[in-house]
Amino acid sequence: MKSQIAQALKWQAVGIVGRQVLALAVFTPLARLLEPSAFGLVGLVGAYLGFIGLFIDHGIPTALIQRKNLQTEHLDAAFWFNLGCSVLVCMGTYAFARSLSALLGDPELAALLQWSSLGLVFMALSQVPTTLFIKAMDFRRPIIGSLIGSVVGGTIGIVMAFAGCGVWALVAQQLAAWLTGAIFLWSVSSYRPSLRFSTRHLRELFGVTSSTMATKLLWLFTTRIDQIVIGRVAGVTTLGSYVVASKIPDMAKMISIEPLAGISLPTLSKHQDDPSQMRQTIYDGMELNAAVSFPIFVGLALICSDLVPLLFGSKWAAAAEVSSLLCIYALINALLVFVYPSVVASGGAGRYVVLNVWLGAGAWIACMIGIRFGLTYLVLGLVANTLIISAPALLFLKNRIGLNPWRYCRPCLMPGAASLLMVAMVWLMAAALPDATTRALRLTCKIGVGATVYLGCISLFAPSTLRKLVDTAGHAFGRQSLVVATPPWP
Repeated sequence: MKSQIAQALKWQAVGIVGRQVLALAVFTPLARLLEPSAFGLVGLVGAYLGFIGLFIDHGIPTALIQRKNLQTEHLDAAFWFNLGCSVLVCMGTYAFARSLSALLGDPELAALLQWSSLGLVFMALSQVPTTLFIKAMDFRRPIIGSLIGSVVGGTIGIVMAFAGCGVWALVAQQLAAWLTGAIFLWSVSSYRPSLRFSTRHLRELFGVTSSTMATKLLWLFTTRIDQIVIGRVAGVTTLGSYVVASKIPDMAKMISIEPLAGISLPTLSKHQDDPSQMRQTIYDGMELNAAVSFPIFVGLALICSDLVPLLFGSKWAAAAEVSSLLCIYALINALLVFVYPSVVASGGAGRYVVLNVWLGAGAWIACMIGIRFGLTYLVLGLVANTLIISAPALLFLKNRIGLNPWRYCRPCLMPGAASLLMVAMVWLMAAALPDATTRALRLTCKIGVGATVYLGCISLFAPSTLRKLVDTAGHAFGRQSLVVATPPWP
């Protein structure tokens, strides 16, 4: 199990890092070529697609992963249901695009919504094959498909941006990536749907999906309400700046959180009948998660003032402060990465809906109040809301699977202290640099000092954690364990 999980983590990491490197290579020229309003318009389209996409899959992928006795009839019912829903939603979006654009606050969205909705059909086509690979802990082929899609879509987007196509370059980029990924997955998958459709098997999946869908809907509302509020209240230009400010923390989340989030549900589902093993898996995973997340997000918060204008151009310099705050917001979410999969794996997704109602309501209040004072206060409100909700979330897990909240949080102490020392040393070093220092050199010095301080602290005061990180990497790349007499994880 340990080697299997390490291999899954490796491919998750390879895919996510690869996608983010490609995304950065594509986004950098696009940010320099396109105006902020283009990113604001696509941000609103993305919020709509993310929301309506939940009504297409109904949480069925989660049900397929969680179900022990999975039959072919379940797969066929899931495939045809998702595909039919996506076609209907695409047609409905085309018919009501003008009304939707008025609701979202910008008439230019109508045509963008019509074309972008095709992506829902492309994603529905690839959903069941992707889920089957994930259930089998085979992340390699879905990841290869996504990387190929990123290359094809990115190339098309950049070419269209150079040709002066404006916001349509971003739309074409996404559509090409989704379509290419779907074609690849069908070429490597052995699953082929039959023409049968069993309502009984679909109802069996819905027994899990109802609460799962409600949770995903609430979570999507929580994570998208900021963009919706900004677009409606402050306009698409301000939203475009916010989207660009979100790019670096979003990429960091994909690199650090997604590998764990991707394997957590299938891994914890294997222990759904053994709460003690599930708890131990979470504790061990949290130790490594904290050791990696703190330096990534705190470090990025330190360097955003130099990194954002260096990558995307000086016109985005004002977005750097918001980007730093979003990195801290991402850190808090990273430290709570095991909450949702552990609840779903233990069969308690229904009760978790209540927590998400509180989280979503708090996020809406934070955004509506914060936007009146600026983007900085909006993000601070989101940070405070997540911190407040984290306490009842951990208490809920304590009641559900016996999780000890203190033991869950304890691994954060050493990485948190090391990060604070890293902040102090980087600030002192930056203050000592001459004013004429170039932004690239300043950035290099910050990264070098920060990495040295953090790794030094972990090596001195938490060597066992460092050994476990090396051990996990060793399993991922096929080497023997380097840790002796330490608890296996997960």
